[in-house]
Amino acid sequence: MPALRRSIRGRIIVGLVALIALGGGITAAVVSPGKPLPPLTRAQLHYLALAQQGVAQTSRWWDTKRNWYVAVLNDHSQRPLAKLWDTNGLFETLDEIAMAHPTSQNLAAVTAFANGSERYWNADLKPVGGYAPYIGDNSPKQQTWFDDNGWIGLAFLDAFRATGNTRYVSDAERAFTFIASGGWDKGPGGMWWSTAHPWRSGEALAADADLAARLYQATRKPAYLKLADEYIGWADKHLLQPHGVYLPTADTPYPYLIEPKIKTVSTPTISGTTTIPKGALKGLPHGKATFTVKGVPRGKTFIACPKGVRRCKPSVVIERGGPPGHGQPRAANAKPTMVAMPHDGEGAMLSAITTLCEVTAKQSWCRAAEKLAPAEIVWLAPFSDGPQYDSVLVRGLLTLYAHDRNPRWYRFAVAIAHLITTHAKTGPGLYLRGWDRRPVPSATPGMLRTDAGSLAVFADLATVAPPS
Repeated sequence: MPALRRSIRGRIIVGLVALIALGGGITAAVVSPGKPLPPLTRAQLHYLALAQQGVAQTSRWWDTKRNWYVAVLNDHSQRPLAKLWDTNGLFETLDEIAMAHPTSQNLAAVTAFANGSERYWNADLKPVGGYAPYIGDNSPKQQTWFDDNGWIGLAFLDAFRATGNTRYVSDAERAFTFIASGGWDKGPGGMWWSTAHPWRSGEALAADADLAARLYQATRKPAYLKLADEYIGWADKHLLQPHGVYLPTADTPYPYLIEPKIKTVSTPTISGTTTIPKGALKGLPHGKATFTVKGVPRGKTFIACPKGVRRCKPSVVIERGGPPGHGQPRAANAKPTMVAMPHDGEGAMLSAITTLCEVTAKQSWCRAAEKLAPAEIVWLAPFSDGPQYDSVLVRGLLTLYAHDRNPRWYRFAVAIAHLITTHAKTGPGLYLRGWDRRPVPSATPGMLRTDAGSLAVFADLATVAPPS
Protein backbone atom coordinates (compact mmCIF):
# COMPACT_ATOMS: atom_id res chain seq x y z
CA MET A 1 0.00 0.00 0.00
CA PRO A 2 2.70 2.64 0.75
CA ALA A 3 4.07 2.21 -2.77
CA LEU A 4 0.58 2.63 -4.23
CA ARG A 5 0.01 5.79 -2.21
CA ARG A 6 3.28 7.28 -3.38
CA SER A 7 2.36 6.39 -6.96
CA ILE A 8 -1.06 8.09 -6.80
CA ARG A 9 0.33 11.18 -5.14
CA GLY A 10 3.15 11.29 -7.66
CA ARG A 11 0.78 11.15 -10.61
CA ILE A 12 -1.19 14.09 -9.20
CA ILE A 13 1.74 16.43 -8.68
CA VAL A 14 4.28 15.21 -11.25
CA GLY A 15 5.08 17.79 -13.81
CA LEU A 16 3.38 20.58 -11.86
CA VAL A 17 6.36 21.78 -9.86
CA ALA A 18 8.34 23.48 -12.58
CA LEU A 19 7.27 26.93 -13.66
CA ILE A 20 6.76 27.77 -17.30
CA ALA A 21 8.95 30.61 -18.55
CA LEU A 22 7.06 33.69 -19.65
CA GLY A 23 9.04 34.14 -22.83
CA GLY A 24 8.96 32.04 -25.96
CA GLY A 25 6.09 30.45 -27.80
CA ILE A 26 5.19 27.19 -26.10
CA THR A 27 2.75 25.19 -28.18
CA ALA A 28 0.30 23.05 -26.24
CA ALA A 29 1.02 19.39 -26.97
CA VAL A 30 -1.84 17.57 -28.67
CA VAL A 31 -2.38 14.64 -26.33
CA SER A 32 -6.13 14.58 -25.82
CA PRO A 33 -8.52 14.07 -28.75
CA GLY A 34 -9.54 17.12 -30.74
CA LYS A 35 -8.00 19.78 -32.91
CA PRO A 36 -4.46 21.00 -32.24
CA LEU A 37 -4.40 23.97 -29.91
CA PRO A 38 -2.83 27.25 -31.02
CA PRO A 39 0.35 28.42 -29.28
CA LEU A 40 -0.29 29.92 -25.88
CA THR A 41 -0.04 33.67 -25.68
CA ARG A 42 2.27 35.45 -23.27
CA ALA A 43 -0.69 36.22 -21.01
CA GLN A 44 -1.83 32.61 -20.98
CA LEU A 45 1.68 31.44 -20.11
CA HIS A 46 1.75 33.91 -17.24
CA TYR A 47 -1.48 32.61 -15.72
CA LEU A 48 -0.55 29.00 -16.43
CA ALA A 49 2.68 29.51 -14.51
CA LEU A 50 0.82 31.00 -11.55
CA ALA A 51 -1.64 28.11 -11.53
CA GLN A 52 1.08 25.46 -11.75
CA GLN A 53 3.17 27.08 -9.06
CA GLY A 54 0.13 27.04 -6.82
CA VAL A 55 -0.77 23.44 -7.58
CA ALA A 56 2.75 22.39 -6.63
CA GLN A 57 2.16 23.95 -3.20
CA THR A 58 -1.08 22.03 -2.65
CA SER A 59 1.04 19.01 -1.73
CA ARG A 60 1.10 20.65 1.71
CA TRP A 61 -2.46 19.39 2.17
CA TRP A 62 -1.65 15.82 1.11
CA ASP A 63 -2.25 13.16 3.78
CA THR A 64 0.03 10.23 3.00
CA LYS A 65 -1.68 7.96 5.51
CA ARG A 66 -5.17 8.49 4.08
CA ASN A 67 -4.05 8.93 0.49
CA TRP A 68 -5.99 12.16 -0.09
CA TYR A 69 -6.03 15.84 0.77
CA VAL A 70 -6.95 17.28 4.14
CA ALA A 71 -9.34 20.22 4.32
CA VAL A 72 -7.16 22.40 6.56
CA LEU A 73 -3.38 22.60 6.90
CA ASN A 74 -2.02 20.57 9.84
CA ASP A 75 -5.42 19.13 10.75
CA HIS A 76 -5.02 16.07 12.97
CA SER A 77 -8.69 15.43 13.79
CA GLN A 78 -10.37 12.06 13.28
CA ARG A 79 -11.99 13.22 10.03
CA PRO A 80 -9.49 15.63 8.51
CA LEU A 81 -9.99 14.86 4.83
CA ALA A 82 -11.31 17.47 2.46
CA LYS A 83 -15.03 17.26 1.92
CA LEU A 84 -16.47 17.08 -1.54
CA TRP A 85 -17.07 20.84 -1.63
CA ASP A 86 -13.51 21.49 -0.42
CA THR A 87 -11.95 19.66 -3.38
CA ASN A 88 -13.87 21.29 -6.21
CA GLY A 89 -11.53 24.24 -6.74
CA LEU A 90 -8.45 22.03 -7.06
CA PHE A 91 -10.26 19.56 -9.34
CA GLU A 92 -11.27 22.38 -11.68
CA THR A 93 -7.81 23.93 -11.53
CA LEU A 94 -6.20 20.70 -12.70
CA ASP A 95 -8.83 20.33 -15.44
CA GLU A 96 -8.22 23.85 -16.72
CA ILE A 97 -4.43 23.50 -16.63
CA ALA A 98 -4.69 20.36 -18.74
CA MET A 99 -7.10 22.01 -21.17
CA ALA A 100 -4.73 24.95 -21.60
CA HIS A 101 -1.58 22.83 -21.82
CA PRO A 102 -2.40 19.13 -22.33
CA THR A 103 0.99 17.57 -21.68
CA SER A 104 1.15 13.95 -20.57
CA GLN A 105 1.99 15.10 -17.04
CA ASN A 106 -0.95 17.48 -16.82
CA LEU A 107 -3.34 14.89 -18.20
CA ALA A 108 -2.03 12.32 -15.71
CA ALA A 109 -2.71 14.76 -12.89
CA VAL A 110 -6.33 15.15 -14.02
CA THR A 111 -6.76 11.40 -14.35
CA ALA A 112 -5.37 10.72 -10.89
CA PHE A 113 -7.51 13.39 -9.24
CA ALA A 114 -10.68 12.38 -11.08
CA ASN A 115 -10.16 8.72 -10.20
CA GLY A 116 -9.50 9.68 -6.59
CA SER A 117 -12.69 11.76 -6.51
CA GLU A 118 -14.71 8.67 -7.38
CA ARG A 119 -14.05 7.57 -3.79
CA TYR A 120 -16.77 9.98 -2.66
CA TRP A 121 -19.37 7.78 -4.33
CA ASN A 122 -21.94 6.27 -1.96
CA ALA A 123 -23.61 3.40 -3.79
CA ASP A 124 -25.74 2.54 -0.75
CA LEU A 125 -27.57 5.87 -0.67
CA LYS A 126 -31.33 5.53 -1.16
CA PRO A 127 -33.16 5.70 -3.50
CA VAL A 128 -30.11 5.97 -5.78
CA GLY A 129 -26.40 6.46 -5.20
CA GLY A 130 -24.78 9.86 -5.00
CA TYR A 131 -21.50 11.53 -4.14
CA ALA A 132 -21.21 11.73 -0.37
CA PRO A 133 -19.81 14.77 1.44
CA TYR A 134 -16.91 12.75 2.92
CA ILE A 135 -14.94 9.75 1.67
CA GLY A 136 -16.30 6.64 3.37
CA ASP A 137 -19.73 8.07 4.22
CA ASN A 138 -21.71 5.11 2.91
CA SER A 139 -24.85 5.04 5.01
CA PRO A 140 -28.13 4.59 3.06
CA LYS A 141 -29.44 7.62 5.00
CA GLN A 142 -26.34 9.80 4.73
CA GLN A 143 -27.32 13.47 4.26
CA THR A 144 -26.04 14.38 0.81
CA TRP A 145 -26.03 17.71 -1.02
CA PHE A 146 -27.53 18.33 -4.43
CA ASP A 147 -25.27 21.30 -5.12
CA ASP A 148 -22.17 19.26 -4.25
CA ASN A 149 -23.21 16.63 -6.78
CA GLY A 150 -23.68 19.37 -9.36
CA TRP A 151 -20.20 20.75 -8.75
CA ILE A 152 -18.43 17.40 -8.92
CA GLY A 153 -20.43 16.49 -12.02
CA LEU A 154 -19.18 19.63 -13.71
CA ALA A 155 -15.60 18.89 -12.66
CA PHE A 156 -15.89 15.40 -14.12
CA LEU A 157 -17.15 16.87 -17.38
CA ASP A 158 -14.14 19.18 -17.48
CA ALA A 159 -11.94 16.14 -16.84
CA PHE A 160 -13.56 14.58 -19.91
CA ARG A 161 -12.92 17.74 -21.92
CA ALA A 162 -9.27 17.62 -20.93
CA THR A 163 -8.59 13.89 -21.36
CA GLY A 164 -11.28 12.63 -23.73
CA ASN A 165 -12.00 9.77 -21.31
CA THR A 166 -15.74 9.00 -21.44
CA ARG A 167 -15.50 7.37 -18.02
CA TYR A 168 -15.84 10.86 -16.58
CA VAL A 169 -19.01 11.55 -18.55
CA SER A 170 -20.48 8.48 -16.86
CA ASP A 171 -19.35 9.84 -13.49
CA ALA A 172 -21.13 13.12 -14.24
CA GLU A 173 -24.25 11.32 -15.40
CA ARG A 174 -24.60 9.33 -12.21
CA ALA A 175 -24.26 12.57 -10.23
CA PHE A 176 -27.14 13.97 -12.26
CA THR A 177 -29.19 10.80 -11.79
CA PHE A 178 -28.94 11.38 -8.04
CA ILE A 179 -29.98 15.02 -8.49
CA ALA A 180 -32.94 14.21 -10.73
CA SER A 181 -34.15 11.42 -8.44
CA GLY A 182 -34.62 13.52 -5.33
CA GLY A 183 -33.41 17.07 -5.77
CA TRP A 184 -36.39 18.67 -7.44
CA ASP A 185 -39.32 19.72 -5.26
CA LYS A 186 -42.21 17.99 -6.98
CA GLY A 187 -44.70 20.40 -5.42
CA PRO A 188 -44.02 24.08 -6.13
CA GLY A 189 -40.69 23.34 -7.76
CA GLY A 190 -37.16 24.41 -6.90
CA MET A 191 -34.07 22.40 -5.99
CA TRP A 192 -33.61 21.12 -2.47
CA TRP A 193 -30.30 21.90 -0.82
CA SER A 194 -29.79 18.39 0.52
CA THR A 195 -31.56 15.08 1.03
CA ALA A 196 -32.80 16.43 4.39
CA HIS A 197 -34.90 18.98 2.41
CA PRO A 198 -34.22 21.93 4.75
CA TRP A 199 -34.89 24.56 2.07
CA ARG A 200 -34.79 25.10 -1.68
CA SER A 201 -31.40 26.39 -2.72
CA GLY A 202 -30.67 28.76 -5.57
CA GLU A 203 -27.03 27.69 -5.87
CA ALA A 204 -28.04 24.01 -6.00
CA LEU A 205 -30.50 24.84 -8.78
CA ALA A 206 -27.82 26.78 -10.65
CA ALA A 207 -25.13 24.10 -10.36
CA ASP A 208 -27.57 21.42 -11.45
CA ALA A 209 -28.89 23.49 -14.36
CA ASP A 210 -25.30 23.98 -15.51
CA LEU A 211 -24.65 20.25 -15.22
CA ALA A 212 -27.77 19.43 -17.22
CA ALA A 213 -26.80 21.90 -19.96
CA ARG A 214 -23.24 20.62 -20.11
CA LEU A 215 -24.39 16.98 -20.17
CA TYR A 216 -26.61 17.80 -23.12
CA GLN A 217 -23.63 19.41 -24.81
CA ALA A 218 -21.55 16.26 -24.22
CA THR A 219 -24.16 13.58 -24.95
CA ARG A 220 -26.97 15.25 -26.95
CA LYS A 221 -29.52 13.35 -24.86
CA PRO A 222 -32.78 15.35 -25.07
CA ALA A 223 -33.70 14.69 -21.42
CA TYR A 224 -30.78 16.86 -20.25
CA LEU A 225 -31.87 19.77 -22.46
CA LYS A 226 -35.44 19.48 -21.21
CA LEU A 227 -34.38 19.58 -17.56
CA ALA A 228 -31.89 22.41 -18.06
CA ASP A 229 -34.66 24.45 -19.68
CA GLU A 230 -37.04 23.58 -16.83
CA TYR A 231 -34.59 24.51 -14.09
CA ILE A 232 -33.60 27.83 -15.63
CA GLY A 233 -37.20 28.65 -16.52
CA TRP A 234 -38.24 28.11 -12.91
CA ALA A 235 -35.38 30.28 -11.67
CA ASP A 236 -36.33 33.04 -14.10
CA LYS A 237 -39.89 32.98 -12.82
CA HIS A 238 -39.22 32.73 -9.08
CA LEU A 239 -35.68 33.97 -8.38
CA LEU A 240 -34.73 36.50 -11.05
CA GLN A 241 -34.80 40.06 -9.71
CA PRO A 242 -35.43 43.32 -11.55
CA HIS A 243 -31.74 44.12 -11.11
CA GLY A 244 -30.94 41.11 -13.29
CA VAL A 245 -29.37 38.66 -10.80
CA TYR A 246 -30.95 35.80 -8.87
CA LEU A 247 -32.24 35.44 -5.33
CA PRO A 248 -30.64 32.69 -3.25
CA THR A 249 -33.87 30.79 -2.60
CA ALA A 250 -37.61 30.77 -2.95
CA ASP A 251 -37.92 30.09 0.78
CA THR A 252 -38.17 33.03 3.20
CA PRO A 253 -36.39 33.44 5.46
CA TYR A 254 -33.26 31.79 4.12
CA PRO A 255 -30.87 30.71 6.92
CA TYR A 256 -28.54 33.65 6.50
CA LEU A 257 -31.33 36.04 5.55
CA ILE A 258 -33.06 36.04 8.92
CA GLU A 259 -35.25 39.08 9.45
CA PRO A 260 -36.53 40.64 12.72
CA LYS A 261 -40.28 40.02 12.79
CA ILE A 262 -41.47 39.22 16.31
CA LYS A 263 -40.07 42.21 18.13
CA THR A 264 -37.47 44.91 17.76
CA VAL A 265 -34.04 43.77 18.89
CA SER A 266 -32.12 46.28 20.97
CA THR A 267 -28.42 46.10 20.19
CA PRO A 268 -25.83 47.56 22.55
CA THR A 269 -23.51 48.56 19.73
CA ILE A 270 -23.64 49.19 16.01
CA SER A 271 -20.40 47.41 15.27
CA GLY A 272 -18.81 44.15 16.32
CA THR A 273 -20.90 41.18 17.42
CA THR A 274 -24.03 40.92 19.52
CA THR A 275 -26.08 37.94 20.67
CA ILE A 276 -29.78 38.04 19.88
CA PRO A 277 -31.98 36.52 22.63
CA LYS A 278 -34.00 33.39 21.99
CA GLY A 279 -37.40 34.19 20.52
CA ALA A 280 -36.37 37.55 19.16
CA LEU A 281 -36.15 36.30 15.60
CA LYS A 282 -38.43 34.04 13.64
CA GLY A 283 -37.18 30.92 11.90
CA LEU A 284 -33.80 30.54 13.59
CA PRO A 285 -32.44 27.00 13.58
CA HIS A 286 -30.84 27.58 17.01
CA GLY A 287 -31.84 29.24 20.24
CA LYS A 288 -29.22 31.93 19.83
CA ALA A 289 -27.60 33.47 16.82
CA THR A 290 -24.56 35.67 16.46
CA PHE A 291 -25.05 38.71 14.27
CA THR A 292 -22.44 41.02 12.92
CA VAL A 293 -23.86 44.52 13.01
CA LYS A 294 -22.08 47.05 10.81
CA GLY A 295 -22.09 50.80 11.17
CA VAL A 296 -25.75 51.45 10.41
CA PRO A 297 -28.58 52.97 12.44
CA ARG A 298 -29.52 50.62 15.23
CA GLY A 299 -32.59 48.53 14.44
CA LYS A 300 -32.48 49.37 10.75
CA THR A 301 -30.06 47.05 8.95
CA PHE A 302 -28.31 43.88 10.01
CA ILE A 303 -25.70 41.64 8.47
CA ALA A 304 -26.89 38.26 9.63
CA CYS A 305 -24.89 35.09 10.12
CA PRO A 306 -26.45 32.45 12.39
CA LYS A 307 -24.02 30.04 14.00
CA GLY A 308 -24.05 26.51 12.66
CA VAL A 309 -25.13 27.41 9.14
CA ARG A 310 -22.94 25.55 6.66
CA ARG A 311 -22.78 28.32 4.09
CA CYS A 312 -23.23 31.66 5.67
CA LYS A 313 -22.63 34.87 3.78
CA PRO A 314 -21.85 37.60 6.29
CA SER A 315 -21.64 40.25 3.58
CA VAL A 316 -25.36 40.17 2.79
CA VAL A 317 -27.18 43.22 4.13
CA ILE A 318 -30.60 42.51 5.63
CA GLU A 319 -33.16 45.22 6.26
CA ARG A 320 -35.93 45.06 8.80
CA GLY A 321 -39.03 43.54 7.31
CA GLY A 322 -37.14 41.30 4.93
CA PRO A 323 -34.61 41.48 2.13
CA PRO A 324 -35.31 43.61 -0.95
CA GLY A 325 -37.11 41.71 -3.64
CA HIS A 326 -39.72 40.18 -1.34
CA GLY A 327 -42.05 43.18 -1.41
CA GLN A 328 -41.27 44.60 2.04
CA PRO A 329 -40.77 48.35 2.40
CA ARG A 330 -37.20 49.61 2.46
CA ALA A 331 -36.06 51.73 5.39
CA ALA A 332 -36.10 55.38 4.38
CA ASN A 333 -32.44 55.99 5.19
CA ALA A 334 -31.11 52.59 4.09
CA LYS A 335 -28.59 52.30 1.30
CA PRO A 336 -29.59 50.32 -1.80
CA THR A 337 -28.68 46.68 -1.25
CA MET A 338 -28.65 43.52 -3.27
CA VAL A 339 -29.64 40.13 -1.91
CA ALA A 340 -28.30 37.57 -4.33
CA MET A 341 -27.50 33.90 -4.27
CA PRO A 342 -23.86 33.05 -3.46
CA HIS A 343 -21.60 33.91 -6.36
CA ASP A 344 -20.93 30.31 -7.31
CA GLY A 345 -24.63 30.04 -8.12
CA GLU A 346 -24.62 33.25 -10.15
CA GLY A 347 -21.61 32.03 -12.13
CA ALA A 348 -23.17 28.63 -12.74
CA MET A 349 -26.37 30.21 -14.04
CA LEU A 350 -24.35 32.27 -16.52
CA SER A 351 -22.43 29.18 -17.60
CA ALA A 352 -25.62 27.17 -18.04
CA ILE A 353 -27.31 29.85 -20.13
CA THR A 354 -24.18 30.39 -22.24
CA THR A 355 -23.87 26.65 -22.86
CA LEU A 356 -27.48 26.47 -24.04
CA CYS A 357 -26.81 29.46 -26.30
CA GLU A 358 -23.90 27.63 -27.88
CA VAL A 359 -25.45 24.20 -28.18
CA THR A 360 -28.93 25.23 -29.37
CA ALA A 361 -28.02 28.43 -31.29
CA LYS A 362 -31.22 29.99 -29.90
CA GLN A 363 -30.80 33.73 -29.66
CA SER A 364 -33.06 33.92 -26.62
CA TRP A 365 -30.41 32.07 -24.60
CA CYS A 366 -27.65 34.24 -26.01
CA ARG A 367 -29.55 37.43 -25.15
CA ALA A 368 -30.16 36.14 -21.63
CA ALA A 369 -26.44 35.49 -21.11
CA GLU A 370 -25.50 38.94 -22.40
CA LYS A 371 -28.03 40.48 -20.00
CA LEU A 372 -26.99 38.46 -16.94
CA ALA A 373 -23.22 39.04 -17.18
CA PRO A 374 -23.23 42.86 -16.81
CA ALA A 375 -25.79 42.60 -14.00
CA GLU A 376 -23.46 40.26 -12.12
CA ILE A 377 -20.49 42.58 -12.51
CA VAL A 378 -22.47 45.61 -11.32
CA TRP A 379 -24.63 44.17 -8.56
CA LEU A 380 -22.45 41.46 -7.01
CA ALA A 381 -19.47 43.67 -6.10
CA PRO A 382 -17.27 43.70 -4.03
CA PHE A 383 -16.81 39.97 -4.78
CA SER A 384 -15.91 38.99 -1.25
CA ASP A 385 -18.03 35.86 -0.81
CA GLY A 386 -14.80 33.88 -0.64
CA PRO A 387 -12.46 32.55 -3.33
CA GLN A 388 -14.26 29.26 -3.89
CA TYR A 389 -17.58 30.99 -4.52
CA ASP A 390 -16.27 33.95 -6.48
CA SER A 391 -14.01 31.83 -8.68
CA VAL A 392 -17.08 30.09 -10.13
CA LEU A 393 -18.48 33.50 -11.03
CA VAL A 394 -15.22 34.31 -12.87
CA ARG A 395 -15.44 30.98 -14.68
CA GLY A 396 -18.96 31.80 -15.82
CA LEU A 397 -17.83 35.14 -17.23
CA LEU A 398 -14.91 33.53 -19.05
CA THR A 399 -17.28 30.89 -20.44
CA LEU A 400 -19.25 33.72 -21.98
CA TYR A 401 -16.07 35.46 -23.13
CA ALA A 402 -14.96 32.31 -24.95
CA HIS A 403 -18.27 32.47 -26.82
CA ASP A 404 -18.75 36.18 -27.57
CA ARG A 405 -15.16 37.49 -27.20
CA ASN A 406 -16.41 40.58 -25.39
CA PRO A 407 -13.26 42.06 -23.84
CA ARG A 408 -15.25 43.36 -20.86
CA TRP A 409 -15.56 39.88 -19.36
CA TYR A 410 -11.86 39.14 -19.89
CA ARG A 411 -10.79 42.45 -18.35
CA PHE A 412 -12.93 41.71 -15.32
CA ALA A 413 -11.24 38.33 -14.82
CA VAL A 414 -7.81 39.93 -15.21
CA ALA A 415 -8.72 42.55 -12.61
CA ILE A 416 -9.74 39.79 -10.21
CA ALA A 417 -6.46 37.96 -10.84
CA HIS A 418 -4.61 41.16 -9.97
CA LEU A 419 -6.53 41.39 -6.69
CA ILE A 420 -5.55 37.81 -5.92
CA THR A 421 -1.85 38.34 -6.49
CA THR A 422 -1.94 41.64 -4.61
CA HIS A 423 -4.16 40.79 -1.64
CA ALA A 424 -4.64 37.04 -1.26
CA LYS A 425 -1.05 35.83 -1.52
CA THR A 426 0.48 34.58 1.74
CA GLY A 427 3.61 32.90 0.36
CA PRO A 428 5.12 31.57 -2.88
CA GLY A 429 2.23 29.88 -4.64
CA LEU A 430 -0.04 30.18 -1.58
CA TYR A 431 -3.25 32.25 -1.50
CA LEU A 432 -4.88 31.90 1.91
CA ARG A 433 -6.52 35.31 2.28
CA GLY A 434 -9.61 36.77 0.70
CA TRP A 435 -9.32 38.87 -2.42
CA ASP A 436 -9.84 41.95 -0.26
CA ARG A 437 -6.88 40.97 1.97
CA ARG A 438 -9.23 40.00 4.79
CA PRO A 439 -9.87 36.58 6.34
CA VAL A 440 -12.25 34.55 4.18
CA PRO A 441 -15.86 34.58 5.44
CA SER A 442 -17.06 31.32 7.02
CA ALA A 443 -13.74 29.59 6.41
CA THR A 444 -11.13 28.16 8.73
CA PRO A 445 -7.62 29.60 8.17
CA GLY A 446 -5.48 27.36 6.01
CA MET A 447 -8.27 25.74 4.02
CA LEU A 448 -7.49 23.97 0.75
CA ARG A 449 -10.65 25.38 -0.81
CA THR A 450 -9.53 28.96 -0.12
CA ASP A 451 -6.21 28.44 -1.85
CA ALA A 452 -7.61 26.44 -4.75
CA GLY A 453 -10.38 28.96 -5.42
CA SER A 454 -7.75 31.57 -6.28
CA LEU A 455 -5.70 29.10 -8.32
CA ALA A 456 -8.79 28.27 -10.37
CA VAL A 457 -8.98 31.88 -11.61
CA PHE A 458 -5.41 31.68 -12.92
CA ALA A 459 -6.13 28.34 -14.58
CA ASP A 460 -9.31 29.65 -16.19
CA LEU A 461 -7.45 32.62 -17.64
CA ALA A 462 -4.85 30.24 -19.05
CA THR A 463 -7.52 28.61 -21.22
CA VAL A 464 -8.51 31.76 -23.13
CA ALA A 465 -6.46 34.11 -25.26
CA PRO A 466 -6.75 37.82 -24.48
CA PRO A 467 -8.67 40.09 -26.85
CA SER A 468 -6.75 40.88 -30.00
